[in-house]
Amino acid sequence: MARQKDQGASVNLDSFLDIMTCLVGVLILIIIMTGLDAAQIRVLIPTPMEYDTDKRPIFIEARNNELFRVPLEDLQVMAEDGLREISRAAGGNTERVLQMMNETQLGTEEYEIDLTYFMVGQFAVRPVAGVSGYPLDDWEREGPRDWYGSILASIDVEEEMIAFLVRDDSFDVFKRARHLAWHEDVDVAYELLDVHELIRFGMMGHRARPQ
Repeated sequence: MARQKDQGASVNLDSFLDIMTCLVGVLILIIIMTGLDAAQIRVLIPTPMEYDTDKRPIFIEARNNELFRVPLEDLQVMAEDGLREISRAAGGNTERVLQMMNETQLGTEEYEIDLTYFMVGQFAVRPVAGVSGYPLDDWEREGPRDWYGSILASIDVEEEMIAFLVRDDSFDVFKRARHLAWHEDVDVAYELLDVHELIRFGMMGHRARPQ
């Protein structure tokens, strides 16, 4: 009768797997926070442009034929604070980190932050539905005391520019706003977006370029 081969003692790897899961979660948060601190967020602009510039972009979205200023720096600070809180609360649990990033709601009255896009190296915001913007109807009389006119008046043309994020339903208001910017010698760049598309910024993205 053949002898049964000794299979040897089984090894329980549960503790090892728990440790690896925690380490992966911590590494994910470290990568995200390092990207935020080390990289300047710039808009992704696929439209052919003329030349590079080091001017700081002021982002204005044209949506529903109205203008909205995108408070990028404020949103970035909110995201950084939110990620730190998630890291603290999750305690290195990868599944918990992903769940909290998906469930956490951050933003302003006009824009919401989608933290899940940090996992692919992007910073994404979505417009809040039902919020009214600035129509720029009487654009020929727009002055420095008006909403858009005050933005143009405050721009340092040597250091700053306007980067328009133009929805495909808002070309008219964009053209009016661009005309006024050009009249004030303000450099302009733009990106065309679908009406339902998120606004996504690359943490290592392209420079905004004037037209």
